[in-house]
Amino acid sequence: MTLVLQIVFTVILIEAITNILSKSDLFEPVRKFFEDHNKFIYKLLDCPYCTSVWVSSFCVSILYLYNINLLPKIILLFFIGVVFHRLSNMWHFIIDRLDRNYVPKFDE
Repeated sequence: MTLVLQIVFTVILIEAITNILSKSDLFEPVRKFFEDHNKFIYKLLDCPYCTSVWVSSFCVSILYLYNINLLPKIILLFFIGVVFHRLSNMWHFIIDRLDRNYVPKFDE
């Protein structure tokens, strides 16, 4: 895989993990726990800009380990799956907007 493609995939991975940590229902209990027990960590998790700094450090480490062949293949496959998941979400979003039958859902 070329370095440019690795960087693009890493950026997508950073965005996906950041979104999951700072916005998803899955991590809501974790954010709530830190809101009650440690405001500093809560602020880091609740702010996507803050979270992305730490997630990018983690992902760059993964990229480095991949490039020096120290990353176990199963971990690499997991992260590739996250990247493909995010790419498919983006593609789905585009197709929905191009579809004439698309009706946006609004929160009530």
